[in-house]
Amino acid sequence: MELHFQKFGNGQKILLAFHGIGQDFLCFQQFGETFGDTYTTYAFDLPFHGKSLNNHPINGIITKNIWKDFLNSFLHQNKIDSFSIVGFSMGGRFALATLEAFPEKVENLILIAPDGISEHPIYAFATHFNLTRRLFKYVIFKEDKLLVLTKLFAKMRIVPESSIRFAHRMLDTPRKKKQVFESWTGFRHLKFNMSTLAKIIHSRNIKVSIFTGKYDTILPTKQVLPLSQKLPNVQMIILEAGHTKMLEKVVEYLQMNDKII
Repeated sequence: MELHFQKFGNGQKILLAFHGIGQDFLCFQQFGETFGDTYTTYAFDLPFHGKSLNNHPINGIITKNIWKDFLNSFLHQNKIDSFSIVGFSMGGRFALATLEAFPEKVENLILIAPDGISEHPIYAFATHFNLTRRLFKYVIFKEDKLLVLTKLFAKMRIVPESSIRFAHRMLDTPRKKKQVFESWTGFRHLKFNMSTLAKIIHSRNIKVSIFTGKYDTILPTKQVLPLSQKLPNVQMIILEAGHTKMLEKVVEYLQMNDKII
């Protein structure tokens, strides 16, 4: 597997950046350019996204071993011995997979409204079994079935109205539906034990910063508690933002407080 990436900045420190679902490397352009004197940022197009659209295993499944092999080759080719990690939303899964694979190389871990710490029951149901994956595929590509299901979720208060609106924006074209389906099912093996990750972080003295949004209903603050509560020295920052504005709000916060992670 080979993934496209873009470099921003020319700082001495290395930052690996992983975007959210439906995005590409460009979502980290502002971040990478703003802190370019400190970091050289490698912003990736993850599988099924951007210029890495077709760069994935034949079966479309990204396992931890496949991810480790890819990164090991990338780090060797680019002569990178140590680095920090930033992951936004779905990119949180890849940030955590990178931490787990190369704990001896990680300096800082920055998680922004991250996926991968807690697993929503809907995601588990839709992706973990062959039968439910088929059902998920059927529903997601049938507009009338999707509309009925999301209205039911909203009525039963399983999912907030704002999350339903977000989902419909993410699924408003056949290409986007295909991308979401492939990502949800293809990344399902990137699961983590928070106690194990906490031990890694403690043993390696890795600095962890977690940003969440006060108005984020997609990946709210409570979703990071299984990890953050195990890390007494974690830097937790709750910003006045919803999910889609998190990255720009993080940059604003760091600039306003004269901080470089």
